[in-house]
Amino acid sequence: MGALLLTAWGPMRIFISVDIEGVAGVCEVEQGRRGNAEYEAARRLMTEEANAAIRGAFAGGATEVVVADSHGPMHNMLSEQLDPRASVINGSGRALSMIHGIDKTFDGAILIGYHASADHIGVLAHTISGGAFRRIEFNGVQMGETALFAGHAAEIGVPLLAVSGDDQLAAETKVQFPEAECIVVKKAIGAVSAHSLSPTNARKLIEEKVTEAVASAKTGKAAVPTPAPLDVTVHLNKQVLADIACFVPTVERAGAQAVRYQAASYKEAIAVLLAFMWMSAGALK
Repeated sequence: MGALLLTAWGPMRIFISVDIEGVAGVCEVEQGRRGNAEYEAARRLMTEEANAAIRGAFAGGATEVVVADSHGPMHNMLSEQLDPRASVINGSGRALSMIHGIDKTFDGAILIGYHASADHIGVLAHTISGGAFRRIEFNGVQMGETALFAGHAAEIGVPLLAVSGDDQLAAETKVQFPEAECIVVKKAIGAVSAHSLSPTNARKLIEEKVTEAVASAKTGKAAVPTPAPLDVTVHLNKQVLADIACFVPTVERAGAQAVRYQAASYKEAIAVLLAFMWMSAGALK
């Protein structure tokens, strides 16, 4: 199939962003924190789900795949164990965080190991920073990491092709990106409990669904959850975090623990959220 697609459509570039909380077998906070055996096991599971997506992308007709390590310190996957056909973006401090490196030359985005948004039921659900943000809304629409980062991709013309994680993420994504393939590798029981497929079966499912999604990438539609301009409301977890957020020009108070600001694009809105995150990290030490 790959050869036929290449002949018909020419080169195809696919961007894959990989998180850890939505990986099959991951359900505890410690699995996403460095310095313990559970994390070492989880990062291997993360690496292999990334490999499944890479295999699927190439099987679906991709001629180039870029993978972004997108959890926490953003240097989790075992690079030497990744499919060598893909190139890798890792390390923190990236201007576009989990979707950094994508541009309008890509034909589609795939999100692996993602999770539901803050203020939503789901395994390890949060948005960007569990310590900082309780809820984020653009034009009144609840935003999670999928909506934020796939929203930026869509805004520059790159459609979300597929996303993997738990059933709660799938329900959220189907509303905001109805044409995206939702790959359910586990069902949420609670915030730190899940009923997962075996890692082997999760990888098979990811590879199969990503292959199908990439094969139809050239016909995908890039649609944002809500269009710019954006009225952004951010509910923070502590009053002091709202105090600090108001140091950013154009940000105004919207409540004891809430602030709001205007943004002309998803990229601009994300930049302010990342500033809040780093400022909050210092305040929460």
